[in-house]
Amino acid sequence: MPQNLNVHQPDDRFFKSAMSDPEVVKAYLQHFYPNIAAIADLASLKLENSVSLRPNLKRFEADVIYRCRFQGEADDHFYFCLLFEHKSKPDKYITVQVGSYIMELLSSMVKKQGRELEPVLPLIFYNGKEKWIPQTLSELFQGHPHYAVLEPYIPNFRFLFQDATRLSPEELLRLDLSYFRSVLMSMAFRHRQHLIFKYLQLIFEGTDGKEKVSAVTTYILGVAERSEEEFLKQIQDTTFTIKPEVMSTLEQILERGRKEGLEKGMDRGAYKNSIFNLLKTAVHFPDWTAAKLSDFTELSLEVVTTFLSVQSEGDAASLNKYVREDLLTDIPLSGEEEDKLHRLIGQLVDG
Repeated sequence: MPQNLNVHQPDDRFFKSAMSDPEVVKAYLQHFYPNIAAIADLASLKLENSVSLRPNLKRFEADVIYRCRFQGEADDHFYFCLLFEHKSKPDKYITVQVGSYIMELLSSMVKKQGRELEPVLPLIFYNGKEKWIPQTLSELFQGHPHYAVLEPYIPNFRFLFQDATRLSPEELLRLDLSYFRSVLMSMAFRHRQHLIFKYLQLIFEGTDGKEKVSAVTTYILGVAERSEEEFLKQIQDTTFTIKPEVMSTLEQILERGRKEGLEKGMDRGAYKNSIFNLLKTAVHFPDWTAAKLSDFTELSLEVVTTFLSVQSEGDAASLNKYVREDLLTDIPLSGEEEDKLHRLIGQLVDG
């Protein structure tokens, strides 16, 4: 991965960004699940707010949730939910995680007066290196000595599961030119890097608009096993219509990375203090905007925005990993600083 570029969880971020586009979701359903698309009024797709509170006051956040009407139904309660979850490595207990999301959504429907229960369809998108088929709850319990007696009482559901890594280039190239194809090719070739660069022109042909060009460029840079210089040369040697936009976007990203590298290199002690200042300020002033935190701590807006995004996930292990590996890379901490970091992360996650 490029050393200058600070990209935390590039797969998750790119997936969430792409699947927040209803046109991408429509194409996803029509291509992989035409039977679902046939009963859905895809024009009514609406992105839902995926964040709520669990009883223990922890944040609940699935990757992407949509609400959609069934075809031909006039009554308001004839809707169903699409729950998209992304994984970049096998997860034995994915069924428990997604099951909790489903029950949380159903519970929220029960609490809303006059709202009927709506089906929730769990869609899992996987682009990991290892071959993986997620297990249902029933399959997880099959080794239990009393499974035969207990089976009728074990809640169970199946997934709409898609392993993008197993998609062939031929299948992907048959897709109509669109941002959906660009996203799918980029993520499907995640662990077949030679294919990303072989089909670079076709990947970028579907990225209409600066925002999409930037998203694809940032993702490829974030997962690439080549240096930034090699990537830049690859683009320079490739002929395609939006090459100037891609080059401009890439240069902006690399320049931003260089600035952040300089920011860390100027004074490691001062930079470390700024990071701790960010953590302390975020604890004491949780309502401050990213811009205000950036101005107060003198850290770049992008660093602060990414930090707040990771913090919002409510996962102490993920936040700890991000702070140590992304913000404080190669910066040693004293025992006292280790304790302080542990305490601050706990306060940031628990509120």
